[in-house]
This record gives sequence, structure tokens and C-alpha cells, in this order.
Amino acid sequence: MKNKSKFIKIDVIIISISLLVMLIVLNLPFKAKPFGDITFHKESKNLALFIKGEIDYKEVTITKAPGPIFFYTPVYLLVPKNATDNLYWKFAVVFTFLIVILCMLLIFRIGSSFFSKEIGLLSIILFFLFPIHFYYSLGILAEVPAFFSMTILLFGWTLISNSKQTKKGWTLFIVGSMFLILNRPNTILFIPISAFVVFYTYFKNKEFYRKFGLKIILSLIAIGGLSFTVLQVSKSVTGSKSEKKQEELLYYVAHQGRFEFREEPLDFRFWESDIRPDSKDYQNWIKSTKELNAIVANTPRTYKEVYRDFLINDFLEHPFLFTRQFFVKCFYGQIYIINSIKPEKFNLLFFKGRIGYTIFLFLINIVNIIILLGVFIFLFREKNKIKYWLYFSIIVALLIFHGITYMEPRYLFPSRVAIYLISAAGLYKIGFIRKGITSLSKKVL
Repeated sequence: MKNKSKFIKIDVIIISISLLVMLIVLNLPFKAKPFGDITFHKESKNLALFIKGEIDYKEVTITKAPGPIFFYTPVYLLVPKNATDNLYWKFAVVFTFLIVILCMLLIFRIGSSFFSKEIGLLSIILFFLFPIHFYYSLGILAEVPAFFSMTILLFGWTLISNSKQTKKGWTLFIVGSMFLILNRPNTILFIPISAFVVFYTYFKNKEFYRKFGLKIILSLIAIGGLSFTVLQVSKSVTGSKSEKKQEELLYYVAHQGRFEFREEPLDFRFWESDIRPDSKDYQNWIKSTKELNAIVANTPRTYKEVYRDFLINDFLEHPFLFTRQFFVKCFYGQIYIINSIKPEKFNLLFFKGRIGYTIFLFLINIVNIIILLGVFIFLFREKNKIKYWLYFSIIVALLIFHGITYMEPRYLFPSRVAIYLISAAGLYKIGFIRKGITSLSKKVL
């Protein structure tokens, strides 16, 4: 009963601070694009309208990751008839905000159960210091659905590792992992990485293998099978109703990535024509795209064949560039730059103009660097690293995938759940932080 009352107290605090932070984020001069690239909004809306019998099935398509469509469609079903897109957005934002709060509550429980109540508290503090999750909740994007999926799978693993409600734990682990892949197919590398971890423990950590090995392998098979099935069904839903194909999107993104930081390794501007029209890398990408598309149009070769051959040949011809780009992308994925507003027009309290813009970016990235510092401290000082295999599997999977293909910081966003928890565990090893958090926990827990 005592523990329950403590959870209620911290839950109220988390919800209250979340409301306050969301109000602040809503009034920032920069925001996530309300509808992203419009695809998830349009396809979720069409699916909802079809379910309600307002449009024909021929209008229903799933051209990208199906997860966000499954995430937003239920709330879109609640939107009244003939509603504007703005009303759909409002319904979605309320829903994503509630989901983010739920994630915060679960993350505290993950931290408290898997680490300690102090680390759980510190992880939540880190989220409020760098509330990028609330920023992304203002757009119809894949970020919040993936963030939620990551939280669910880590919560499931926490139940498993603590030998509490293991059936529920394995169910949440499988479902969370599957929806993470459906929301962000780039996390698919998590499956082979996890399988490698099991293989490693067979030789190096028999206790872990005996307790979890076979169950993890069976779960990975289930995750892979279910994800593949849903992806295939999604393709069949679209059929020939759209020229967009999911597999072609991968080649498009990988080709884009071959020019990211290629000759301009320090140009961190966003990859859009209106933001970097003078960029040599961007111009070369446009040129290469036109050349490859001309080959597709004028020869019997398919889009997939043409782009695949380019990627292979480019890697073989420029291994140094590929390697350098990989590490620059991994670094770029850890920093945040505001691209939705021009520096000279930036105006936030006393942060004004280009100088204010630069100082503001410096401050938010200092917080981010501190979070990453916590991760490195944890890696350096923690001896039983295998216990945290799941946390690092997702992080490594995303870094490898986007280091090889195309990188944007938001693509790594799902891993922030793992990063913040690991960072909190690392930062808690610092004396003055441990003392402060211990003192605070006595007051709020």
C-alpha cells in the first residue's frame, strides 16, 4: 500500500510537469511539422473514413511503415464527419500527448524496477530537461508511436528480468518489438543483434543463456514472423493503387545517404532545397538522382536494380568516404539543430537573432551532451553489461542502419528511452548527483 501511494504521488508530479512543459512547447516559435510529409495523416484518415463507410477501399493505401497508420487510425475514427485536417490534427495531438505521459509513467517504473527508484527519478528529470518527446508529439509522425513501442518492450523486459508477471512481460516484449519495427522498420537490425547476444551468452554467460536464451530466440522468431506478415499485408492493401513502393523507399533513402556529408562533412543543415540550395552534396545528389532515374526510364532495368548497383559500386569505389560518412552520421544523429526557422528570425525570450539562435542551440545540446556523458560513464563503470543487452541492441541497430543509409536525429528518437535510462544510471554514479537525487527522492517518492 505504501509503494502504491508513492507511485500515485510521483505520477501526479509527472503528469503536472508534463502539462506545464507541453504548454511551453506549444508556445515555442519552432514546432514539428503538423502533418510531417502528410503521408501518415492522409493514409490514416483514409483508413478511418473507409472503416466508417465514407470512402471506397480503393482510396486506402499504406505506402510507408504501417505502424503509424495503426496508431493514428483509432483516434481518427473519433473525428466527426466532414472535419478539417486541422481538427484531425487536434485529435491526434491530444492522443499523442496522453501517450507520451503514459510513456513517462512507464519509464519511471522501468527505471525504478530495473535499476532503482533514484535512477527512475533521474531518468524522468532528464526527459524534462530535454523534452524532445513533447516536441514530436505535435506532429503526425512516426516518432511518438515508435517511442511508445520502445517503452512497451522495455517495460516487458523489466517484468521478465525481475521474474514478475513473466507471461505478461514476454507478451509486451514481443508486441512492443513488433510495433517498433512496424513504426520504424530501420530497427529490424535489432533482431540479428539480439540473436548474436544470445549466441555470445551461450559461451560467455551460461546463467543468462539458461534463463533467457531459448525464450529470446523464440520471441525473435515470433517478432520477425509477425512483423513480416503485417508488412506483406500492408503491401497487399496498397497493391497497384499507388506508384510508391516500400522497398523502393529504402533504396531512395540509402542513395540519399551516399551524398550526406560526402564532400561537406561539417554541413549539418537539413536536407532540403530551401535550406541548403548552395550545398555541393545536395546538388550532386539531385544530379545523381536524375541520372539514375533516366536509366530506369530508358532501359529495361528496374528502379531497384539501378539503385542497388549504384550503392554497391559506390561503396566499393569509395570505402574511405563511406567510413567517414558513417561516423559523421552517427555523430550528427546525437545533436539537435532547429531547421524550421531561420537563425536571423529566431525570437525566444532573450534569445534573438542569429546569436540568440546559436546560444540556444548550444544550451540544448549541452544538455544532450550531458545525457550522452552519462551513457559513457555507465559503459565505463558497469561490469555486468550483458544485463542491459536490450537497451544497447536498439541503440546499436539504429546507429548502424542510419550510419549506412541516411541520418536525421529524429530517426534515433525511439532509442532515447534506452539512452535516458542508461544515462541516468551512469550519472547517478557521480557523487554530487547521487547525493542530490537521493535527497530529492526522499521528498517526492
